[in-house]
Parts: sequence; structure tokens; C-alpha cells
Amino acid sequence: MQCVEKGLLSLDADVSDILPELKSLRILTGFDDQDKPTFRDSTKAITLRHLLTHSSGLTYLHMEPLLTRYDQLPEVEPRRRETLIEKFYTILVSEPGDRWLYSPGIDWAGAMVERVTSMRLGDYMKRHIFDVVSVKDATFQLQEREDLRARMVNTWERVGEELRITKCPAADPVTDDLGGGGLYSTVPELLKIYHGLLSEKLLARETIDLMFQSHLHDAPGLQSQDEYSESYRNAIYNSIPSTTPVSFGLGGIINLSPIPNRRSENSLSWTGMPNIYWWIDLKKGIAGVYLSQLLPSGDQQSTDLFSAFEEYVYSQVA
Repeated sequence: MQCVEKGLLSLDADVSDILPELKSLRILTGFDDQDKPTFRDSTKAITLRHLLTHSSGLTYLHMEPLLTRYDQLPEVEPRRRETLIEKFYTILVSEPGDRWLYSPGIDWAGAMVERVTSMRLGDYMKRHIFDVVSVKDATFQLQEREDLRARMVNTWERVGEELRITKCPAADPVTDDLGGGGLYSTVPELLKIYHGLLSEKLLARETIDLMFQSHLHDAPGLQSQDEYSESYRNAIYNSIPSTTPVSFGLGGIINLSPIPNRRSENSLSWTGMPNIYWWIDLKKGIAGVYLSQLLPSGDQQSTDLFSAFEEYVYSQVA
């Protein structure tokens, strides 16, 4: 959004001018009688607004059955995870703007920042975000920060009633700075960034207000909480009650009405795979982060604890 403020990026321009990898993509429509994938050409361009609201038509492999089936075809090479183009398919499952579906949109947005600034994403963020709010412990490249690697907590997996240490799902090492989920940091450092946003040190107030507005209009896929499994609801809606209407802002989900004893309406929040959650309440000036490092995603006990944590925060400071 800093690049939007500076005129380096536009929310509604065709991103393929900067990301030719996303030009003239095809939409996967199904499979024929010989189990061959069928496609049609997309008629719409992807924009930065689509990427930031997960409405680009791109998605993660595990989020869409058609893409999962495509990935299992014998002629399809296994995906690698070191670079952006290796990690994510550039295949659409819907027209841009027609549907909400969780995607690597933030990763592609990070690549746009790199290309218009001629800087690695980590270097840009250090100069224009981390240094501004005195963040020291943050990196995309763990091999450059062995002190952070030594301080990393274990990743745990819940198996029935038992918790077991498991492998961290993040690729290490990586070639690219992956903006959607590749940053290593700490709770105190993340809170500095949230405070920097609330105090308008990182963005102008007009831009902040824009981020916290609804940017989805008639895009199905987000408003049907009751149709999804418990784990999917927990992973996507991060403890927002199913009776609370939602939309998507620029970079996070928005609750369109207040949650009693918790966040105000139009708060911005999102989730990370190992049951990690954050929220920013612009109206009350409150932000929080909950990091559990627990798999699988959408763990009910984690969501319950996050809700209790958030409620306690508001009981003390709101």
C-alpha cells in the first residue's frame, strides 16, 4: 500500500504489465472422459485489488478440488517451494473478481513491490517498515539470521488427544522472499508493526481507511460460513461468529458488525496455517496477535483460546 501511495502501483490496473507470469491465464473447468484437464481462456485481467482480496481466481492447491486433481495427474511435475513460480500454480479456477477463494495473492503482491522498486521484498520492508518502527528481528531468509533460527519454537501437531513435534511446514531455505507467509519474526516485533499502522507511521490515514473498507461486492465464497467444515471455518474466519456478516479488506477479513466484548465493526484480521491469528481494531486502537505453531489448521481449542484471549484484552484496555 505504500507503493500505491507513491504511485508505483495501482489497485485496479492489469498486474500483467508488472507480472507477465499472470498474463492471459487459463481457467481450469474440469476433466474429459480420458481424465485430461479442460480449460477456457479468462476474459478478465487480474488486478492488485484482486490479489489483496483473494478474488483473483488463483488459489492454493489444497483449496480447490479441481486443482488438487490436476496436481495428481502423472504428467504434472511435482511443485517445489523455493521460488514463487515454483510454489504456486498460475492456473485460474474462476474469473478474476467472480469468487472469493484463499490464494497466494499476497505473495504475488510482494513480487510486484520487488519489481517496481528494484529491491528484494525483505530489503524494501526493512527500509520502509521495519526501520521505521524499530523492528530488528524479522527476515525472509533464515540462513542470514542464524540467531533467529536458534530461537525458533517447535511446530506441534495434534493427533487425537496427543500433541507431537512435527516438521515446520515452511520451506527452508528459499530463493524468493515470499510475502504471503515467508516472514520469520516475533510477537513483540509484530506488535510494533501493528502499532505503526495504528499510529499512522507507516501509511497515511486515507490509505489505512481504504484497507479497512469492504472491497468485495457480490463475490461468493466468503459469506457462507455455515456451509463449511469446522476446521475450514476456524482457519478462514479466525473465531468471527457465524452470525457476523463479513467481507474482505485489503489484506484481511473484515467483520461488518461488532463482536460483543471483542473487536469493533470493520476490524481487519487474518490467519496463518499453524493456528496463528491477528487482528487490528482501527476504531478502538487495539491490535493483537496469537501464535500457537500448532497443526492442523483450524484447531478448535486454538480458536477458543484465541477468542478468550481477545475478550480478555478488551476487558482490560477497551
